[in-house]
Amino acid sequence: MDGGREKMDREQLLGGWRLVSFVYESDDGSQFFPYGREAKGLIIYEAGGCMSAVITRSDRVRLSTEDFGLLPDHEKIALAKGFMNYAGTYEVLEDRIMHHIEIGYFPNWAGTTFIRFPSVHDDYLTLTTPPAYLRGKHYTGRLVWQKVQPSNESTV
Repeated sequence: MDGGREKMDREQLLGGWRLVSFVYESDDGSQFFPYGREAKGLIIYEAGGCMSAVITRSDRVRLSTEDFGLLPDHEKIALAKGFMNYAGTYEVLEDRIMHHIEIGYFPNWAGTTFIRFPSVHDDYLTLTTPPAYLRGKHYTGRLVWQKVQPSNESTV
């Protein structure tokens, strides 16, 4: 540990990770779960330097049609409230991961960089965000991910 932060080995990141929990916590102990307590998600780091993350609420309801072009506007709005994604490249510095956003759900993220402070223990990756001003307070996000194990199933 260096200055309270764990040094990250890039090889530890490679592959897919399934979201276990996502919570924002403030210094006063208050917390909120931006995608609910049972949020689902995947983050993927590939060896060539690309990454992708998606997080969604687990309680999203099925829509009235399979044809997105015919989806009523109120259902499109409901979709946006429970979904987040972005993709781009990443780099691992000594104690942090830099997500360089190229595309994402929120267009203002394109061209920005998200900083994450990682910690890996067994098959779990914890990514902590820098403090951010949300809902009138400073909060720190903590996302816990579990390594996706390769499937032994063969395809025919």
